[in-house]
Amino acid sequence: MYENSILKDIENVQNIYIAAHINPDGDAIGSCFGFALAMAKLKKTPVILMDSYSEKFNILKGREYVYRGDHSKLAPGIFFALDCGDTDRLGEAKSVFEKAEMTYNIDHHISNTYFACNNIVNGDASSASEVVYEIISGFVDIDSDIASALYTGILTDTGGFKHSCTSERTHEIAGRLVAKGVDTARLHSKFMLEHTFTEAKIFATAIGRMSLEEGVAYTYLTKEDMDISGATANDLDGIVAYLLNTEGAELALFATERDNGIIKLSFRSNETDVNEVASLFGGGGHKLASGASVKGDIKEVMAQALKILKDKIKNEQ
Repeated sequence: MYENSILKDIENVQNIYIAAHINPDGDAIGSCFGFALAMAKLKKTPVILMDSYSEKFNILKGREYVYRGDHSKLAPGIFFALDCGDTDRLGEAKSVFEKAEMTYNIDHHISNTYFACNNIVNGDASSASEVVYEIISGFVDIDSDIASALYTGILTDTGGFKHSCTSERTHEIAGRLVAKGVDTARLHSKFMLEHTFTEAKIFATAIGRMSLEEGVAYTYLTKEDMDISGATANDLDGIVAYLLNTEGAELALFATERDNGIIKLSFRSNETDVNEVASLFGGGGHKLASGASVKGDIKEVMAQALKILKDKIKNEQ
């Protein structure tokens, strides 16, 4: 159904605009690159609007479609928002999205606001890359480049196929992608094991400051910490997951101080619904993995979030 709708809507459009959420992770990048490569196979011209991201993802094809020019000059006929729960999460690309004649929202976040003309949201999917596969496999012959991009998105968003969002269908799709020629050993090593020296330094700072109280493992990084180590938001992957893997931790909380007084909160859980907690701070995501951005003092925001998490654990006992 969606395949036919997309083919019809792009039939007379040459430039296909694609974007994901700010501070793109592996799924945002993998789904955008995979979708762009599929559009290129249909002889279209993909234009990916994306924040800066970790250079390790440049081993994937699709990066050649990332646009680094002036957004104000763009006037899209059609726009695909991938792995993004609401328009504000599009960042700079939001202004371009709002000018589009036709819009699609392809996602897997249960907190999605259904903000586009056409909304394809599957909260049961492991990742946006899984949703993209379900769509494009209906009208494109998936090659090894597309498969590698989508496999990367699934691999990273499932934490190496270990998160609870990993379903039988997830494994089935991953198997089909592998059959297209994905070098799984290379991708797993690159995205699940390898880290830069800067990532190691900022990781050490965060973990050195961590605490465990009443079932909540938590830590934070100030802007000064980031400046001293030379780290960016792209260097923080894996910290909140490490917190949750601490013995005795039921929930994990990671806060980082960003520009303009913004505090980024990341929540993780084994069972408790942290999407509800994130929503209290104007954020959202998944039941077991959510986030939010708020203005304020990092220690005050941390204390507020920590109290809510502790109370949630007590109320569920």
